[in-house]
Amino acid sequence: MDIKEETLVILMEECGEVIQECSKILRFGALSSWQSKLSHQEQLHKELGDLLCMIRLTEKNLEMELNKTQEYSNDKYLKLKKFSSIV
Repeated sequence: MDIKEETLVILMEECGEVIQECSKILRFGALSSWQSKLSHQEQLHKELGDLLCMIRLTEKNLEMELNKTQEYSNDKYLKLKKFSSIV
């Protein structure tokens, strides 16, 4: 497995871990904990940090334009601001 493939595999794993923690918060509550000393909210915080790290490494290892990801993030924010109440 080359560095690009490994990067994508780890990125997928981290996305899955974020999904898992979101599900646990919806099922059990943000402040509960099950197998960890951390609450589900804190575990989600950790997993988001891991994902952010992998996003940055993916940009680097797949030779992507670094500013383009931020531009797309800003575009999404503006769409959410217009069409959602979460912003």
